[in-house]
Amino acid sequence: MAYYLTLSLSLFLLCLAFDGASMAGGSHMPALQMLLYGPWGMPFGLFQWFANPLLALAILAHRRFRRLSLLMGLVALYLAGSSFAIERLPDNLSYAFQTVTGVGLGFYLWSLSILSFCLGQGWWCWRARAAGDVPGWRLIDMLLIGTLGLVLYSATQMPSLRFEPGRVLMPPEPGQVL
Repeated sequence: MAYYLTLSLSLFLLCLAFDGASMAGGSHMPALQMLLYGPWGMPFGLFQWFANPLLALAILAHRRFRRLSLLMGLVALYLAGSSFAIERLPDNLSYAFQTVTGVGLGFYLWSLSILSFCLGQGWWCWRARAAGDVPGWRLIDMLLIGTLGLVLYSATQMPSLRFEPGRVLMPPEPGQVL
């Protein structure tokens, strides 16, 4: 249980290499794209993306505010689980909404990363008498966080992940080719 942060961060990083959702017509949405453009789901009532910043806050506060950290992790897990209710998502090619037909391996790894954090944090909330008893940061954790930052930065530079939110929010003009 001492390496639950490392496990959680590793699973989160690994999930970004897989698809997050399968959609009608054989299209898919990579988990990395879902992470980058998740906040644009708010106008459509898709708040599941907020599991990501909640998990980040929970990880940052895991030692000093261990019970609050567990609560944030559990709320993140709830939000992740509510992703099964998503029925439609826009793709980054035609900007048309596609029906979600299933979740991908990236989704399951993402959920598992949140669950592993919650289980580890719950263990330490039950076991630890003081904040000093909870395992702190390890070098591997810092390397994983740095790698995650590099992956996110690199992804924002990739033309294949370019997304124009205005094209989703505004319907195409008559005669406009998507």
